[in-house]
Formats: sequence, C-alpha cells, structure tokens
Amino acid sequence: MAKYTPLSVQNELTSRIHGYHQQASEAKKDYYAKRDAILNDSRLSAEAKDEDAAKLLAQTVGKLASILEDQKRYVDGLKSSLEKELRGSLPQDANSIMLRRDAAQRARQVTDERDALAILQDAVRTGDETMAHAIGIKARNTGWFDVAEAWQQAHPDTAGLAEALAFVEDATSGGAYNLANGAAYSSPAA
Repeated sequence: MAKYTPLSVQNELTSRIHGYHQQASEAKKDYYAKRDAILNDSRLSAEAKDEDAAKLLAQTVGKLASILEDQKRYVDGLKSSLEKELRGSLPQDANSIMLRRDAAQRARQVTDERDALAILQDAVRTGDETMAHAIGIKARNTGWFDVAEAWQQAHPDTAGLAEALAFVEDATSGGAYNLANGAAYSSPAA
C-alpha cells in the first residue's frame, strides 16, 4: 500500500506551505514591533536608531531567507520521496542497473509522442518493465500526457502517486505560488 495518497499530499503540502508563510508573517510582525521600539526609544540618537533599525532589517531579511530555504527543502524532499516511491524498489545488481541505464538512454532518444506510445505499448505487451518504466518517466518529464496516462493505466498501483506528484509539481511551480512566495518573503519596509 502506498504511503502517500493524492489527498494526503494535497492536504500536507497546503498546510506546510501555509505554515511557512505564517512563520514569515510572524517574522515581519516581530520586525515592525522591534523597529517601532527602536524608533521610539528616546535614549537613542537618530544615528543610533538608524544603525539599530538597519541591523534589525538585515536580521529579518536573513530570517525570511532561512524560512524560504526551509520551504524549498521541504518541497524538494516531498518531490523526491514521491518520485522514489513511484519508482518503487529497484534491484541493485549490476545487470539490473545496466538494463535501467540502457532503457533510459533509449527513452532519451525518443523524440515523438506517437513513437513513445508505441514503444510503451510494446514494452507492456512483452513484459519489459524496465523499458516501460523508462518511457513512462520520459513521458511524465516531457509532458506527453497520453503516454504518461497509458503508463499509469498499465501500472494502476502508481496512479495515485503520479497524481500526487503532478499536484506537487503544479502547485509549486505556477505564477500563484511564485506570487504568494514573493509576498510572504519580501523584505519588510525599512
């Protein structure tokens, strides 16, 4: 049974991204509160206030960068985990590794979606799981949806993982994601 389901991945990703953005929001709130305290401190000269505020801004920018880096590590780790589970447990003997490498090389040489679909159908029909897998990965990475769907139909146990991985890739690469990150991790006003 798969460790991940599309719904569990969607819920986890959404929650974690929200959590990172919330940490960034709290860092900015903390910055503004401390900045106000610095600027309202009558014991400090104007020059000292400017220096302290600049140091605080630099610390906050560093904290925001650190939170963003944590978010990127989480997303990359999730993608890696899903890809690893999608690949399954692969034999590590020399012959199996050579077969996978040769199949991957042949799959890289395929440049047409129709050819890829024909090769995939032949591989599934003849039981060549190594070639089927290589073409399936190539199709997913290239955006050949019909081929990727055919591979998933031939391997229904991986359909949920492929859907979960597609969700993560879509949710973390679009304009809305970049805009939300830009707003969350932008430098606070000095």
